[in-house]
Amino acid sequence: MKNILYLLAVACVSIATLSGCTSAAPGPGQECVLIYQPWLFGHGSVDSVPVKTGLTWCALSTDVVYVNTTPIAYDEHIEDAYSNDNTQLDWDIQIILQVQSGRSAILISNYGSDWYKNNIHKPFTSHFYNLVGNYSPFDLMSNRAVTDSIEVLMKKYMEGYIADLSKKKGEMPVTVNNIIIGKGTPNEQMKKEMDRTAAMIQERKSQEQREATEKAREAAERQRAISDKTYMKEMGLTPEQYMQLKLYDILEKKQGANIDVLVGSGSTSMWNIRR
Repeated sequence: MKNILYLLAVACVSIATLSGCTSAAPGPGQECVLIYQPWLFGHGSVDSVPVKTGLTWCALSTDVVYVNTTPIAYDEHIEDAYSNDNTQLDWDIQIILQVQSGRSAILISNYGSDWYKNNIHKPFTSHFYNLVGNYSPFDLMSNRAVTDSIEVLMKKYMEGYIADLSKKKGEMPVTVNNIIIGKGTPNEQMKKEMDRTAAMIQERKSQEQREATEKAREAAERQRAISDKTYMKEMGLTPEQYMQLKLYDILEKKQGANIDVLVGSGSTSMWNIRR
């Protein structure tokens, strides 16, 4: 009986203890930063040593911040970025950052858990807007060498920005692994304008083609008239005789036509055509 009571007492104490605790259990590629909060008054403090593996029990007042130490891609959608001729383009860009292993507590202590939103997002997107304005819309939309150069410039800028920030506000143990810039695309308003322009250009081309075809037809007709007149002159034919000859030639070539009788000339000509 005493053993049973002892076990029940231990169980009760354990339950009471655990109910007043929280746990930190980082997964692969994670670290846990413990922020100790006072029970009543005062400010919390960050444990300088992050939890890397295993299960750690903490007081219920302790905040646990999970930090990924593997490379993380942060996507940004850029709207209405102006090229050098004020063409508005939309973009999808990405910055890949990695918190340095074992230094996550420094990052959270200096910049908090929203370190990207509060310190990286705006400088990253603002500098991109500035760079795009140096290039033509054609290069931004179709010249991969230009977007590659922008990626290099953006990476260099962000590395310098993080280094300067570390000197001014405290170390930011974050590495810029890569920056990926997609292809610029016209925004919806610009697409509609481009479609209208393309339609106008196509209509103008069609009109020019129709005019060219008409001119070619007129030129061909003039050339035929000149040729007919030259033939009449060389053969010594009157216009009426030439027309009779042309009509005979047309009827001869007509499929199924058979000329039985050709009598007279001029207005007294008689034709008997059998099909």
